[in-house]
Amino acid sequence: MELNLNFIKMAKFIFIIDEQDNREASKIEFEVPNDMDVWEYKRMCIRMAGAMGYTSLSVKKAFGIEYKKDLDLEISQIFENAYSGSLTYG
Repeated sequence: MELNLNFIKMAKFIFIIDEQDNREASKIEFEVPNDMDVWEYKRMCIRMAGAMGYTSLSVKKAFGIEYKKDLDLEISQIFENAYSGSLTYG
């Protein structure tokens, strides 16, 4: 199957903040596939954080699981912790 990249529809996300005391990025711009789901968006943010120099441990603590396939495992761990009376996760 041959893809013609000129015809792939892309969405553009643009975030701009103009504040003096801002400690976040002042402008972020993404071009992403129109059918990108939230898990793909999350994966993109995780990769961007890694590219910006954050350690993998910090990124994992901030974002949690990366892939949807781990969702069942995470949910079962949450229920195990709830039944055991533990409020900690991970």
